Amino acid sequence: MFFPIPEPVRRQAKTPHELTMVNLLIFNLLTLIALLGGSFVEPDSSLAPYRVPGVMVPLGLSLAIVAYSFLRARRATRAGPWFPAAHWRLASGRYRILLAVYLGGAGLIGLGWLLAHTQKLPGMQAMMFIALQRVAIAPMLIALMVLVMLASGAIYQAQRGEVPDRLIQRFPPPPDLTGADTEFASGAAAA
Repeated sequence: MFFPIPEPVRRQAKTPHELTMVNLLIFNLLTLIALLGGSFVEPDSSLAPYRVPGVMVPLGLSLAIVAYSFLRARRATRAGPWFPAAHWRLASGRYRILLAVYLGGAGLIGLGWLLAHTQKLPGMQAMMFIALQRVAIAPMLIALMVLVMLASGAIYQAQRGEVPDRLIQRFPPPPDLTGADTEFASGAAAA
């Protein structure tokens, strides 16, 4: 639904989605690249000691941004304009998807680690762990691409003064916006 939102407030509403894009394209993509690259590094390689920090540092920074976004969404819901608060809630809701996918991927990697320790041959241990590690990366990359597209669309929605209808059902606008939105929405639909 469209709302007649002033330009400065629209810019505020774009902030959570721009932060999400930075997080997804820098830290999360770097995490997945390090995870995938680490699966190709030989144990006796000079890069082997950097496998875990290569994954944990960008993942930690990403989780810090996610935590900040959740806190900021909670604070914006309590105080501040409704429109930016709605977009902070939208961004934090999409982070829940990312966290669920990461938990699923971590579960697959953990399963690979457990299955690797049931094998007697060292070569089979490494192969079992690496196979499930690479399988776990595929859904995480797909989810990352989908979330980048959703964040990009949300930036466009914030710029236009739009909030998704399902979010409006859970987080209704204040009365001063609900009277004007029907005129604006019907005018935007006709244009």
